[in-house]
Amino acid sequence: MSKKVIVVGGGIAGLAAFRQLQVQQPNIDVVLLEASPQLGGKIRTTDFLGRQIDEGADAFITRVPWALELCDQLGLDSFLVSPASSNAYVLINGVLRKLPKGLVLGVPTKLLPLIRSRVVSPFAALRAGFDRFLPDDWPGDDESVGGLIRRRMGDQIADRLVDPLIGSINAGDTDHLDAALAAPQLETAARRHRSLISGLKEQTKKPAGTSAPVFLGLELGMGQLIETLVRSLGEADIRTGTPVTGINKNSGNLVVRTQQTSIECDAVILATPAHQAALLLAECQTAADRLSSIEHASVAMVTMGFRQADVGHPLDGSGMLIPRGEGLLTTAVSWGSSKWPHWTDTEHAIFRVSAGRAGDTRALALEDDELVEALLTEVANILDINGDLLEWRVSRWIDAFPQYAPGHDRLVAAIERDLRSEMGGLFLAGAGYKGIGIPACIQQGNQSAEAALDYLKTL
Repeated sequence: MSKKVIVVGGGIAGLAAFRQLQVQQPNIDVVLLEASPQLGGKIRTTDFLGRQIDEGADAFITRVPWALELCDQLGLDSFLVSPASSNAYVLINGVLRKLPKGLVLGVPTKLLPLIRSRVVSPFAALRAGFDRFLPDDWPGDDESVGGLIRRRMGDQIADRLVDPLIGSINAGDTDHLDAALAAPQLETAARRHRSLISGLKEQTKKPAGTSAPVFLGLELGMGQLIETLVRSLGEADIRTGTPVTGINKNSGNLVVRTQQTSIECDAVILATPAHQAALLLAECQTAADRLSSIEHASVAMVTMGFRQADVGHPLDGSGMLIPRGEGLLTTAVSWGSSKWPHWTDTEHAIFRVSAGRAGDTRALALEDDELVEALLTEVANILDINGDLLEWRVSRWIDAFPQYAPGHDRLVAAIERDLRSEMGGLFLAGAGYKGIGIPACIQQGNQSAEAALDYLKTL
């Protein structure tokens, strides 16, 4: 009798897990259950001003291989595109200033460009340079990103450069994000070298003649990845519009309950946000309580379209970051029509404006038209826009950004121990656990599939 595995959740992690199971063991009966009508989770691409524009992530990082490998396997390598510009801006005291050259996740590795940028004061720039001479003062495990940057480079670097960048990626406060998980590149450099700057310079050394892009997108948006991945699965048993209501153990098997039926299976891959996983695992109370303790932030993204001639500020970059200290509702603006060459035309400017992060829920309290008006006022003031908004779209991502508090890795390890003890055969995957972003979710999906296959061999 063939074994059965159920994948709960049809985002990129669940789809990657499904594909891995199908590729490795095509004779296994695999079912995917997704609550919403469509697949893709936080990856969604829809039409805007005649283009396919992402409502969520519009790119993936290339420093790790998993998304690139999947694109290659799916035949998408010829559709990959890189940003047209590596320049970006940050708002300082109401004035846009170009980010200095030599930044690594917001950390300056070159002193002169930092001083010339006027992003921080001359004293703050010199304070950052002291990192080269300070003794090794690593405090041990569980340091936050903000704690690492403040002790090595000072408060202004943390507040004006690192927090706007890493905090924007995670919709979080870097003073409360685990450095080893939210910024492993920084944490590794700080551990292996006395100086953070020296460690980052060594990490980023490239052989002569190499200039691979840091980020890549797809010509038809990241939804192209989901559509191609789903097509590659063939006549798979994928059921959308099928919410799971609970998972329990019964006579050695796992039972997945939906509103219509109960399905017995040998293994489950639970690829949902942690707070949803907690609700489904109510019969494993210890794991459910730990899952519930993982905090999440919400973000609203408003896509705006203008006539390019109505935008006064030069759009010579990929976008702008807004530090917390500016006190604005806007947290970041991606200048999509300047960032992506396949969006560019001579008529329109398309911006993706973000609002909301951990500790700032103002955007959630506003209706769509109120949110658009508030963000439009801020963006128009910063970019000197004098003209009507041609089109707008609001995308709300509620509780979509897990916050990796210091010690998060130990919390996840404890959850996995609970599940092995009480719900053997159930495995977790997704952004809530071991890395956010498309590549990390693909890798977790693959790993959960391999773990499920290993478990099936023991039955």
